[in-house]
Amino acid sequence: MMEFDPLLLLFAALACFTGAYVQTAIGFGMAIIAAPILFYLDPALVPGPLAFVILMMCLINGWRFRKGLEIGLLAPALLARIPGSLVGVWLLGVMSPSWLAILIAFTIMLGVLVRLCNLALPTNGATLSLGGFLSGVMGTSTTIGGPPMVLVLHGADMHRIRANLAGFFLISSLMSVIALIGGGYFGQPQLLQSLPLVPAALLGNWLAVHTLHLVSRPVMHYGSLGLCTLAVIGMLFNTLA
Repeated sequence: MMEFDPLLLLFAALACFTGAYVQTAIGFGMAIIAAPILFYLDPALVPGPLAFVILMMCLINGWRFRKGLEIGLLAPALLARIPGSLVGVWLLGVMSPSWLAILIAFTIMLGVLVRLCNLALPTNGATLSLGGFLSGVMGTSTTIGGPPMVLVLHGADMHRIRANLAGFFLISSLMSVIALIGGGYFGQPQLLQSLPLVPAALLGNWLAVHTLHLVSRPVMHYGSLGLCTLAVIGMLFNTLA
């Protein structure tokens, strides 16, 4: 386990640092980058410990973007996420680690396709509800709940996307942690595993805020997508080989 392995802890912290930097820069990406790496290092780090790390980072981003938050817009998605979270907990109880790895890979590649194809759906009550439900299922079972909501909000301007994703992820990540606690997938052992990773995520968040003007958006965009793809390949090779 990671508390006894400094090298594993270092790689896990680097994954959380990188994921936090990317999410702060483009609005999502923390779990897409960190989840496959943490799963590769130790499957016990996903979803519980990573979900807690994401919650801590979302608290910071939610506060930063609070003025642009549109609760009325997000209400259908947040309400639909509740049953989605329950389905996610159920999946954890019936899926083997191999199938969980496949689900993580699928959700990651969905996020990659969203960014590559520049897909956009109409933003209305129906699409927000569907996005919220799927985000609950994916976010609770794999910690990767961003792609469905990014697909729904993709047509908005960048500031609006960042603000509303920050608010949605704050509330939804809290739902996921509560659901994981209720399902017996998050307790003191998972909390202790997550605590060393929180400073790395907060550092990535802070650094992104202060250096975004130095980073080319295309480099960040395609670099993060390439990293996601390589992470999926590595995770599936390690799980299914």
